[in-house]
This record gives sequence, C-alpha cells and structure tokens, in this order.
Amino acid sequence: MIALYRKKRPSTFGNVVGQNPIITTLRNQLKNLRLSHAYLFCGTRGTGKTSAAKIFARALNCQYSRETGEPCNECTTCKDILAERSLNVTEIDAASNNGVDNIRDLREEVKYPPTVGAYKVYIIDEAHMLTTAAFNALLKTLEEPPAHIVFIFATTDPSKIPVTIMSRCQRYDFKRITRADVVATLAAYMKDDNIIVEQEALEYIASVSDGAMRDALSILDQCISLYLDETLTLEKVKYVLGAVDQSILFEYGDALVAYNTAKALDIIAEVAKEGLDFSRFINDVIMHFRNLLVASQVTNPADILDYSQETANHYRTKGLEIAADILMNYIKEFFELQNQIRFLPKERLALEVCTIKLCNNSAIPTSEPIKIPQQQTPKQTPTIAPAQTQKPERTPSVEPRNENNLITYWSDFCNTLDGNVIKSSLLRCKVSINGDITIDCLDDTNLGRVKKAEGEITEKLRKYFGIEGKNIIFVVQKKPNSSNTFREELQSQVNMQIEFS
Repeated sequence: MIALYRKKRPSTFGNVVGQNPIITTLRNQLKNLRLSHAYLFCGTRGTGKTSAAKIFARALNCQYSRETGEPCNECTTCKDILAERSLNVTEIDAASNNGVDNIRDLREEVKYPPTVGAYKVYIIDEAHMLTTAAFNALLKTLEEPPAHIVFIFATTDPSKIPVTIMSRCQRYDFKRITRADVVATLAAYMKDDNIIVEQEALEYIASVSDGAMRDALSILDQCISLYLDETLTLEKVKYVLGAVDQSILFEYGDALVAYNTAKALDIIAEVAKEGLDFSRFINDVIMHFRNLLVASQVTNPADILDYSQETANHYRTKGLEIAADILMNYIKEFFELQNQIRFLPKERLALEVCTIKLCNNSAIPTSEPIKIPQQQTPKQTPTIAPAQTQKPERTPSVEPRNENNLITYWSDFCNTLDGNVIKSSLLRCKVSINGDITIDCLDDTNLGRVKKAEGEITEKLRKYFGIEGKNIIFVVQKKPNSSNTFREELQSQVNMQIEFS
C-alpha cells in the first residue's frame, strides 16, 4: 500500500500545485537551453520542492522535453529515473550525509560524464543540514562545475545556507499553497479514487495543513483509513485529528470575556472527557482570538480569515464586542502558555491555572502568597440575595443613598447595569472617595472593559447616588509584577490549593 502523498506525487510540471511562476521559468529554461549549473529551492514543508527537483532532473535528460518543457515519462531515460535505477540522478539526504567526507566522495563522482543522457543531476535535500566544512568542500566544485553537472539544493531554512553557496545558485522560493488550491486538488484526487468527501471536510483539512499539500494528503489518508467506504464528514475529520469544534471555542472565549470561571473550567473538563489534545486546544484558542481580532479590524473578514461569509461575519460581530487590547492580551497569555506547556508535566493543570488567572484577575501579584480576592464576595451577591439582583432601586433602603454609603451600596449599583461583562467588571473594581470618586480597575484589561461603557456608568452612578459636582475617575493604581515567570505563578497557585486543602 502506497501512502497517498507518494501515490499523488506530481509527475509533470503541470501537476505541481500553486507554484506557477517557478514552473513557467523552469519550463522556459528547458525549451531555450538557458540552464544554470546550480539551483536552490526554498520553502516550507510540502510545497513541492523535491517533486519539482525530480521532474526537472527527468526533463534535463529527456530527449522530448525541448519542445514542451516537460519530461515525457515514457522514454527509457525517464522510466529509469522514475524507477530510481538511473545513475544520472542522485538524491542525497543532507541530514544523514552532511559530513565533509560525503562531499569529497561527491567531488570525485562529478568528474565522470553520464553514460546515458546529457546531465548528471545531484538533488541535495535538507541542504541546510550540511556542515560548514562540507559546504566549503563543495564550494570549488560549485564555482567551476563540469558542463554535465547540475546541482539542485532543497531546503526549508535558507538562512542557514552560506552566502558563498547561495550566490552561485538560482534561488526559487516556493510559496505556501493557498487553501482554495489545496481544496480543489484534494477534491480532484478523491473524485479519481471514487471516495466521497464533504466540501467542509476538505476545507478543514486545507486549513489545518497550513499551505502544505503533503500534510493535507497525509491527514486525508489517515481519515480514509479509519472511515473506509464511508462518506468523510467534517465531524469525522475532527475526531481523527482530536480537534475542538468551533462552537466550543466560541463558548470558551465568551466565558473568559464574562469572567465566568465555572463555565470555562467546565469546557476544559469536557475537552478532557472527549480525550482531545490540550496542545491542539490551546493552539485552536490562539487562532480563535486571532480570528476575532482580525475580523474586528476589517470590513470584509471573509477574504482574510479564509472562512465562509457567514462564519466570518459571526467572527466580526463577536470581535466588535471585545476591545482589541483585551484580545491581544488573551493571545499573549496563551502564547506564553503554549511555550511553557512543553516543560510542564500536567497540561490540563497549566491550562486551568491560566484560565483561572484570566477569569479572576491577571493583575494579582504572584510574588506574594495568593489570596482569594475580596471582590469575590460582592460577585456572589446576586445568588445570595436574589431580591437585590432584580431591581434594587425599588427596594427601600434603611438610609438614603449618597456618597457617604457609596461603598456599602456599590454591589447594588453594579447589578442595575445592563450586560454581564460590565457588571462583573465593576464588581471587581475598588471604589474610594477622596474629594473625587476613584474607581480602581486593578488591571489594564479590566480598565479597557469599563472604559467602553464609561459614559453610561458615570451617568447612572450620579443618578443612583444623587452625586453632583464630583469627578469620577477610572484608573489602574497597581500594576502586575511582570518579572515573575509562568512556572513561579503556577507553583504559587498549587501552593494555594495545598494551603486551603
């Protein structure tokens, strides 16, 4: 059984997907015999570098390629190269043959002309893995090669190729394959093999593959193997990949924005129950907040997000409800978690700690023992005293509301506001009176939420307490200690759990 990415490997330039400028250039060089002695193919994985190198090697030795710029794949020379029994084409894996001795052997081989065909072609894959000594040994041969020699270097990291080597090569940068091209190519392959795959499943595979055709084919091959003779749906693909449904990401994001710790932890528990990969979940969360951020900044997000118009509009609607700095803070926090999680033994614990941090107050100093914030008690007031959560202004007070008892009735006032996000944000603030009324939002994230409704809050606050002539100031008086590492914060959270237990 041949893997799908090998079975569908392009055999002609016309079958190479998404690299039209490079393919056109190579074809023209073959037609007009304007060839170079060395080529450098750069690009990310799965974009067709090695496939193009093999096609080019056959075309150089095919007697029929001068007219079309394509190998015929039917002549004896082409068949021998395809069967990997030709001495004209040598593939070298630089990852395992990267020493100076290997290059010295190559230097001895290039002296002899090909027995059949016009050129001896050396394809050096993962060329950036060659040692400095190996590159230096190759330099003289590359500078003055025999007329019958062509070198093709393929690499995913051109920054590691010495400038002296690169300046002697024609460089071609292979781009990531667009999502539309990946979907169209996969659909054509599946039609040829009589396999039914839903369009949404193909689009999701193309999205996950991140522009790499080989990755897309490998994922599709894995899904077909599990659901043999069945229609391949989006749900089945996500099950194979251990991916999280998009609705779960929206629910998790809404829980963070609303400071709903219990809901967010319930979602994490559900992810664990389904046996999904937490590393992939964190990556999906990062991309979710990225989509919200990007969609909120453009008028037509469908083009950038590469989603359907309906999904893109939903992202834009949600993104406009959240301040950009809040979304950027979420992305930063989860990026840090993603970088640190590989060194931690418990992925779920790390994710839960990060979630609790974002839901409760990211500005709590981690250098001191973590204590339960005093704002937790007012936050529970709506459930303890239901009468206050309905319409507090109708409940007769023991004393008239004014600036002297503002702190006493602060939670009552917060519950009169519209929107759970604003309510929870204000309940976490500290209010003080010193000439002016100062509302300490504790951190920049919370301040951003409150500032969005500053006018409404100020107007209702004056009316509720009968305050005139007082300035109402929203500030952050205490900044978080950014010098603490994620590992120290995690240890502090664990110590707190041990102390309370």
